[in-house]
Amino acid sequence: MKTFEKFASWIAAMCALVFLAGRAEAQNEPFQNVPLPAELPKGVSVAQAKKLQAYIDEFRFVEPLVVSKLKDNVYVARGGVGRNVPNVGFVVGPSGVIIVDNKNSVDAEKAVLAEIARITPSPVVANIVLHTEHESGIAALPAGVTIVANQDAKHRLETSTERDRIPPAYFPNKWVGKDETMTIAGIRVRLLHFGPAVGDGDLFAYFPDQKVVFASTMLVTNFTYASTVIHNDLGGSVGGWIETAKGLLALDADTYVSDHGAVLTKEDFRTKLAFVQDKWNKVKAMMAEGKSLEQIEAAIPAPGDRKPTTVENIYTELQSTSKR
Repeated sequence: MKTFEKFASWIAAMCALVFLAGRAEAQNEPFQNVPLPAELPKGVSVAQAKKLQAYIDEFRFVEPLVVSKLKDNVYVARGGVGRNVPNVGFVVGPSGVIIVDNKNSVDAEKAVLAEIARITPSPVVANIVLHTEHESGIAALPAGVTIVANQDAKHRLETSTERDRIPPAYFPNKWVGKDETMTIAGIRVRLLHFGPAVGDGDLFAYFPDQKVVFASTMLVTNFTYASTVIHNDLGGSVGGWIETAKGLLALDADTYVSDHGAVLTKEDFRTKLAFVQDKWNKVKAMMAEGKSLEQIEAAIPAPGDRKPTTVENIYTELQSTSKR
């Protein structure tokens, strides 16, 4: 009887896990399940490279929303209605809740708010805007919330005509610079901007007491391991991405929340940086040899890389630098 009861409990636990995981749509992307290159970047082991690729292989669109507790009072909301990809974080403090970034639809954001209400009766008191591309869900937030963004993102938000623009009534009411620490609802958070990376107004939320960094689109795992997302239309820069990654890795953090997909460790993030830095170095060396963009792209294949590719972006940046 005890054996049967244990088996029944195990079945119930497995069913609960399946339910909590939501409906995950199978992926068949060109950057998934690809072999590692014969030569890895300096300092990257086969195990580290395989782990990073495993995160990419495991990526799925999730619906409905799935909320996971990272540590202490820190949570991550993944997926949602319409397969809403951007991860949203929230931190529960003694006197309120901080939401970090937003979903890119009001309905998806409402689902996040509903989950917060199930976890705590505390009100949402602040929202931190990390990335100007997907913020339209912000319109679901309650009135009177403090909305924080980097001052270099102001011109993007003011002139945006994209579907993800912030409605005027929810325009940020607190602007921060390159490095500002504040306490909101009893929660200590350090807000950092290192310059252009994915875009020119990127902001990163570092919670030092929990050792957690919300890295927004600096980190995504629905993308090829040796490339990175750069929004040229938002003033992005691969060289800036590399310098920003170094700055984030210098923090006393052990957990880095990606914008799309997995939560990474510091070692995982270092591995990602090593691949992008290695690509930068190779493109630079081949340009010095007089090779064309076409020749360089043929020598550095990147299955599933978006257009323009990371190689194209590096090539353009280095060309621009050499002309100055």
